[in-house]
Amino acid sequence: MPDTRKILITDEVHPLLPEGLEQMGFEVHYRPKIKPEEVLENINRYEGLVINSKVYVGQEMIDRAGLLKFVCRAGSGLEVIDLEYAKLKNIYAFNSPEGNRNAVAEFALGALLNMMRNVGKCNNEVKNRAWKREENRGDELLGKTVGLIAFGNTGQAFAKLLAGFDVQVLAYDKYYHGFSAGHVKEATIEEIAEQADVLSLHLPLTAETRFMIDYNFLSQFKKPYRLVNTSRGKVLDSAALLRCIEEGKIMSAALDVLENEKINELNGEEQGVFDQLIGEGRIFLSPHIAGWTHESKRKIAEVLLSRIQKIYQAPLL
Repeated sequence: MPDTRKILITDEVHPLLPEGLEQMGFEVHYRPKIKPEEVLENINRYEGLVINSKVYVGQEMIDRAGLLKFVCRAGSGLEVIDLEYAKLKNIYAFNSPEGNRNAVAEFALGALLNMMRNVGKCNNEVKNRAWKREENRGDELLGKTVGLIAFGNTGQAFAKLLAGFDVQVLAYDKYYHGFSAGHVKEATIEEIAEQADVLSLHLPLTAETRFMIDYNFLSQFKKPYRLVNTSRGKVLDSAALLRCIEEGKIMSAALDVLENEKINELNGEEQGVFDQLIGEGRIFLSPHIAGWTHESKRKIAEVLLSRIQKIYQAPLL
């Protein structure tokens, strides 16, 4: 492999990734503090690009990237890449959802149990010298019905963890079928709305799923339920969620993702919704950490290395 082949890594990754790429013969420029505008200015130098969330690879960047052979996401989402334009330009675009699917699943389970048993709330109360047992009587997961919207990597991993809780899992996926087995049943959205005690979102962010979970979707459920979103913030209408909580349709919600995660740069409308989210005691928030573990960081690097190796073992499709 010629020495001139260079790869740019724009975000922090496990050392395994740059080390492995160097062993493959690449000149690796590891610049986790690089700014998006710097990437745009220098992209014409690189054959490979590894990104996470701060850089958007759209038409302008692709047009400037005359040497680019692949761009990959160190994570699960591909909304940061113009996939159609990349394909048009014969550029491989891929992600690494296998790397953090278990981390996301474990977090979703923990967030759900936290809501059902008031764990975080109790911690704060006791530390403030309030001993409220009856007020914090919770609910058990045993025997409940859990609805999953999308049954890809994280949906399947979450369903696997739920097997030990003797629950019924109803899963809907528009593009994947025939997966009913054991405690998991393939279902329609209507069946989930009819039966679910819990709704967990595992959707990618696409033009089709953007704000798919709106008021009409959330309000169709037949009994009060709990909601977990560890997918993407913009699949869920936060204002609609707040309305459904106020109306008693949703008992509580755990959100690891928000519509705009730059919480210090919100516009007026966004700030108003965010203020309501943080002021609502039945909503639990975390800073997009579901897939963020030491183990997943290494697994993501392993997945990306494997896929990059395959690119150089076969011609472009």
